[in-house]
Amino acid sequence: MNHAETCGCPVVRGGKLLLVDPAGVVGEASPEDCAFSTMQCLERTAGGRESTVAVVAGSNEQAQRFALPDLVGMLKRSVRVCRVVAVVSHRHRMLLESFRRNGADFVAVMNFGRLDATGIEEAVMRLGAEDSLERQLALVCPFLNYSAINARTELTVCGAYRNRMVLGPQRLRSCCETASHAQCGQFLTPRCDA
Repeated sequence: MNHAETCGCPVVRGGKLLLVDPAGVVGEASPEDCAFSTMQCLERTAGGRESTVAVVAGSNEQAQRFALPDLVGMLKRSVRVCRVVAVVSHRHRMLLESFRRNGADFVAVMNFGRLDATGIEEAVMRLGAEDSLERQLALVCPFLNYSAINARTELTVCGAYRNRMVLGPQRLRSCCETASHAQCGQFLTPRCDA
């Protein structure tokens, strides 16, 4: 996918966008524009033609999902990729923190039910300061904690309520993973003491 020099987003002017999709969740991704493994990504970026890499965290398997920030770190340290964008389905605090530690430049929060290569490219073209990892992490409640049930499933719990309150997807998306968390009763009066 070639980006025109007149791209609206200053972070991806010129060069190519490479999608990295180890879980295979991106629809309509051509093999020329997508790497399906870490090794493919490293091979493709070694030539320096890609100016932006979009890493899609689409797996439910925790080990695979948390290996992607390590890939970001390798890309930032060893190849000539200008920008790395993390593509996620929601603002998972621990995953975003890991992407930030490893040097990801931006995050695109997208609906994975309708995820395709064109949609990702359009989202990357619209990235701005509000999509920085720091800005996106500021939206997430600092009391969110995660408890693994097995390799594919985890519970999200409220640390402000002594990790006794399990949070469902609707609550997470409407409050805990948005700026609205600042008005939440548990956030305002945490019961963290034992």
